[in-house]
Amino acid sequence: MGAVDEGRWAFRLAAGLFAGAVGFYALYKLTTLNRHQEEQMGRGGGHRQSQKQKLVQRVSSLRLAADNRGIAHSQQECVLAKSADSLEQQHLQVVLSLLQETSDSSTRELTLVTLGNSAAFTTNQDLIRSLGGLSVVANCLSDEVTSVKVKAMNVLNNLSMNVANQVELKIWIPQILEIVEATTLNSELQVAGLRVLTNISVTNNYHHMMINSIPHFLKLLVEGTESVKVQVLKVLVNLSANLGLTHDLLCAQGSVQYEVQSLHTVLFGNPTPFSHKLAMLMLYQDNEVKQQVARILIK
Repeated sequence: MGAVDEGRWAFRLAAGLFAGAVGFYALYKLTTLNRHQEEQMGRGGGHRQSQKQKLVQRVSSLRLAADNRGIAHSQQECVLAKSADSLEQQHLQVVLSLLQETSDSSTRELTLVTLGNSAAFTTNQDLIRSLGGLSVVANCLSDEVTSVKVKAMNVLNNLSMNVANQVELKIWIPQILEIVEATTLNSELQVAGLRVLTNISVTNNYHHMMINSIPHFLKLLVEGTESVKVQVLKVLVNLSANLGLTHDLLCAQGSVQYEVQSLHTVLFGNPTPFSHKLAMLMLYQDNEVKQQVARILIK
């Protein structure tokens, strides 16, 4: 082989090696670029997958919350449908919570009816007090809907048969008196309020809080329907059992003019016919009657 041929062969070999190196480098760059893009896509896909998972979790949470509300509503309906004598502490708690949370008048009325029925049982009267239910019910007296107030009064009527409950309910006596005086004459609300006052006035503990309302009681005794008169008389009878209120009861002035045959005229007017008959009662055999006659004559 000549020198020229050897030179040509060496040139071709160098050119081939150079071309191979260039090709290999290009292949390397292409492979690296593809791997980098895949990694980028992988990372981007993972981020999107994470976002998707978070979205699923949010939707699931919303669905769970909605399910919980549905379950809670279903539980409330079941409790309200229960028999009053089967309500236990957890049931009463659900009812009281519903009464606090809802502003729907029909639901509040239904809830108060449930509480009123359950409060007919002594055990439940104590449970409702221990759960803070007295204030929850009494706060309904400020409701704008009259029918809700009536239902609340009915619940308080049953709750007030419990002496321990009266200790807490006494702070609402002024409001109950105000409602009885301000509401429509002979209304259902007025009668319901008088029933509560009848129970609370069974003992002498809170008579002093009702003294200023005695004139209004006498007014209702004149102007009220039979049902109102009966309830007013029950309150007055309870108040009359307190000897400390005898003077307040006899001296109370009503809002109407007294007629000749009224009790006020008989007691404080011309005493001639009355005193004669009253003195005759001193001869009665019953000692209690004699004592009552003596108290009147001394006054």
